Amino acid sequence: MSCPENREFDVSGFEFPGKFKDIPQWELAAKISVVVILELLALTGNILVILIVLQSKKMRTTTNLYLLNLAIADLFVAIFPMWIAVFDDVSDGWILGGFLCKFNACLQVTAMCSSTFTLLVIAGDRFFAIIYPLKSRVTQRKVSIMVTGVWLAAIAVGLAPLFTYTYKERRWSNYVEKFCTDVWPTYMIDQKCDNGLTSKRAFWIMVSVVLNWVPMIVMTILYTIIIINLRFNRVLPSSGELSLNAIHRRSKSKVVKMLFSVLIVFMICTVPFQFTKLYELYREDQSERLPDWYTPFYFSSIILMYTNTAANPIIYGGFNENFRNGFKVLVNRISKRQGHHGMSMMNGAGKARLSLVEDLRTRPYKTPVDTQLSKMSMETRLSIL
Repeated sequence: MSCPENREFDVSGFEFPGKFKDIPQWELAAKISVVVILELLALTGNILVILIVLQSKKMRTTTNLYLLNLAIADLFVAIFPMWIAVFDDVSDGWILGGFLCKFNACLQVTAMCSSTFTLLVIAGDRFFAIIYPLKSRVTQRKVSIMVTGVWLAAIAVGLAPLFTYTYKERRWSNYVEKFCTDVWPTYMIDQKCDNGLTSKRAFWIMVSVVLNWVPMIVMTILYTIIIINLRFNRVLPSSGELSLNAIHRRSKSKVVKMLFSVLIVFMICTVPFQFTKLYELYREDQSERLPDWYTPFYFSSIILMYTNTAANPIIYGGFNENFRNGFKVLVNRISKRQGHHGMSMMNGAGKARLSLVEDLRTRPYKTPVDTQLSKMSMETRLSIL
């Protein structure tokens, strides 16, 4: 049984009873500085990841395509929810209007679910590729289907805030109160109206447990099995040199360590936010105001969750040599394009070009294949075989 509709009372004849925010300048500067740094790192890092994967066919491996999807989800968080969280924290009420009230909540939940689902798919892909290599045949078409499924599932979850978050204004005699709040279906429980608490709890339990805790536990189990398999089934080197199979396994081990690090950082960055939401929903007296420590702790947990979007590209670069090489190639291409115009002007201004014969005499001859392979490490060469 649903509750009777609440009536909106006219409070225009009364003064605003709440307190206006009085944030010290140093706190305001610190929060803005932290978010600006995170924004720059997240935008730059994730755009580079996307460009590195797209600019080279050799980088379009199964794992890298999933990491590309993860970078896109992180990019959405960097573009909108990150800076909106600061505006909401330092301003009195919601000053960004009705559209961003709904869209920001929807995008935040969608991107969070997309990141979680992508990490789960990556763990499953690596599990079958390493534990059952003969049965694992993943094509780019299958990757596209999995990525599409990830986003459809994430959007399905993210639609709930789109329908429940509402922008409202309340006019007092001295102030127009603006706020963005979530309004959930209400029910009568023990002859009392729950004010939407039951529906809200059900949604966040689903998000926190089913879409976060369960996937993180499953991923931890899968990566643990993978690491144990790689550790106890190593191929010993013969005649002082590593066999081809041993180098392949070492390369796989590095990839797994990178992905496991992504998982650990993801858990560290998201768990505090989940605890704050659960505390908010399950504290004993819902009618009482939240304690003073809750607001700064909630803001810190939000920023920590957004830090994950900036940390992922750093992890890729720190663990994956292919991403580092891809970054160098990307920088070289950009610098060559910028220098191409200058070189053409120099040649056009009368500087003689070396003939083909003279050019070959000035340097040792190498085939294109030799030139490319000389720039690659042994593991990189084997990864493209």
